[in-house]
Amino acid sequence: MPPASNPFRKAFWPVRAPLAHAAITSLLLAVAAPFAHADNQAIAARDAQNKRWSQQTIEQPKSQPPSLEAKYNHVITFGQSLASAAEGWPALSKQPGYDNLMLGDATRSATFSGDRFVPVGGVAFKPLQAVVQLKRDPKVLLDAEAVAQLEKQAQEEGESVEVGALNMARRLYLESKGIKADPEHLLVASNAATSGRSIAQLSKVGGTHEYRRVLQAMDQARQVALAEGASYSFSALFWLQGEYDYAEVQGGINDKATYKKMLRQLRNDLYEDTAKAIDQKRMPAFISYQTDAKTSVVDGSLDVGLAQWELAQEEPNWYLAGPVYPYVDKGTHLSANGYRWFGQMLGKVFHQVVVEQRGWQPLSPLNATVEGREILMDFHVPHPPLAFSEPYIGHKAQMIENYGFVITDDKGKVPVENIEAAADTVLRLVVGRDLVGIPTIRYASQATGGAGELHDSDPTVADANYEYLPDEGMPEEANIEALVGKPYPLYNWSIAFEIKPSKGHDSAR
Repeated sequence: MPPASNPFRKAFWPVRAPLAHAAITSLLLAVAAPFAHADNQAIAARDAQNKRWSQQTIEQPKSQPPSLEAKYNHVITFGQSLASAAEGWPALSKQPGYDNLMLGDATRSATFSGDRFVPVGGVAFKPLQAVVQLKRDPKVLLDAEAVAQLEKQAQEEGESVEVGALNMARRLYLESKGIKADPEHLLVASNAATSGRSIAQLSKVGGTHEYRRVLQAMDQARQVALAEGASYSFSALFWLQGEYDYAEVQGGINDKATYKKMLRQLRNDLYEDTAKAIDQKRMPAFISYQTDAKTSVVDGSLDVGLAQWELAQEEPNWYLAGPVYPYVDKGTHLSANGYRWFGQMLGKVFHQVVVEQRGWQPLSPLNATVEGREILMDFHVPHPPLAFSEPYIGHKAQMIENYGFVITDDKGKVPVENIEAAADTVLRLVVGRDLVGIPTIRYASQATGGAGELHDSDPTVADANYEYLPDEGMPEEANIEALVGKPYPLYNWSIAFEIKPSKGHDSAR
């Protein structure tokens, strides 16, 4: 969907005019506002500098995962409930879209939890499709009639992100090659996640031993390939976890340094026990989401999300695809459309880093400066210009106070008078009083429900459309006129972040 046709797009507007804010949701981003403090020439220079940084980051990656050279290229999902697709019913991707495969009759195991990965229906490659599994006996696949009888908050696992991701990635791959199929370079999906787990529980040492599910899924898929005399590669791992660490449940610790250390160790252990163990030359891509801060029990904390962002900047073959706050959900978990929507985002990133062998960074801040009551923020914007839209909370697009920004200083919370675009990649914030000390700027923190409104203008068209299936238990509020029957918008939404600006309007990185 090209930016000009986006029905959710709105111009930046003074945050003290909420009625006007709501009335202009269909307008394009306005970038021609006059600037009282920083001059246009300086802002243009900052914008150009940001775009040069972005281009270099994308076109000159520091590391590269294995490209699609094997016949069977395996992608495994790991994490807790958003990885396993809790409440992700009904299944949407019921028919194979391409020549993608899965291990067994479902991407998930026939065991809901525990240290064994048991392919549903046996160890064999089957066409990739989404299914709903009975929670108390996951080897049982539910048909549409059974799904329709589920209680409203039933935790049955259904449409998981890897299905939408591999379908999106496959479409982009085939289009880039100008072909309809490629039987010599196939994608295979597995899901080794376990709902309701902290990172400590999923770790190799001291956990619940469910770490072994990833190793077993890889080994079983590899054995199928070897029995055929075909090549195998562990291509990527999707990581969706962190809610229990924000919430300090099941041994979770809401601390950036702790989470960062544990996640780095977990990824390194997985690399040693999977790709390196089979003498694979390149490290698989590790593609993560950013956990919403709405589950945090620590006021203002963005620790888990910041840990995930910092690791993606520091570690080889580590990519933060983006946040999950904008997508339709059922409260704690995403809905079936929400899972597939974010899956399409994962597939887009997978294509860029694995197939195209380019770099990736999500929409994220690069730098911020403050002079008087004006703050200028520089962003890496994958597809300029910056824009604002209302994210979906539940199944309703909702305004977020101050677009998701919270500013505090030595005196406390700072009122925000205005937020607008100074350029394609530069945001201008004007506060309502003199600042005391150096302020802290937070975006999509617990204070705003872990959500915000900032995104880019990526025109990529999704592989799948939003579906409303009332006969399979979808509630009436899921019948969203702006979405039903249309491709999921694939804008890159800003990650949650915390940043302190430097004094003056000279932008230096």
